[in-house]
Amino acid sequence: MNINSNALEFLIYGALALFVLGVVLSILARSKGGNEQDELVQKLEKALPGAQCAQCGYPGCKAYAEALANGTAACNKCTPGGQDTIDTLAGILGISAPVDENDDAIFTPRTVAIIHESLCTGCTKCVRHCPVDAIKGSVRNPHSVIANECIGCNECVASCPAKCIEMVRLEPTVANFNWELPNIRFKGSN
Repeated sequence: MNINSNALEFLIYGALALFVLGVVLSILARSKGGNEQDELVQKLEKALPGAQCAQCGYPGCKAYAEALANGTAACNKCTPGGQDTIDTLAGILGISAPVDENDDAIFTPRTVAIIHESLCTGCTKCVRHCPVDAIKGSVRNPHSVIANECIGCNECVASCPAKCIEMVRLEPTVANFNWELPNIRFKGSN
């Protein structure tokens, strides 16, 4: 194979030009990619539990983090995260955690799943989809939800083929309020 010197020069200069162009575009992408708003959204999303339960009124943790970063949402809406998450979000935003004198606002009623045992076929699909193991029961036997452990993420409702699970909002009373509700962190979330 005989390549003349002009063709070889063309290939070398072409490869060098593409390499330099790649380096320049990489530098430009890094400098523009560090948007402060995006970084704030990422920090806020990492501080949230990742339950995607929508109890805050937003369709998921990312949407809630975006609303927090835009200043259109209060940082005390994440029920599964609890007070520690509220304090962390307030710290990231550089504000003080909201304190409300109204007990109903402080203790937002929790949403939990209930299983209508007469309709449950015992397929265990809900058990497999529950991120906090709040559903007990065995194969071919009706299941039940441990209300104190349920975070209201709605995963079991979506996975139930018998449609025997519904979400109910508990009234905040001293008798049923879970004072020891743990902060939720899921494996695999950043």
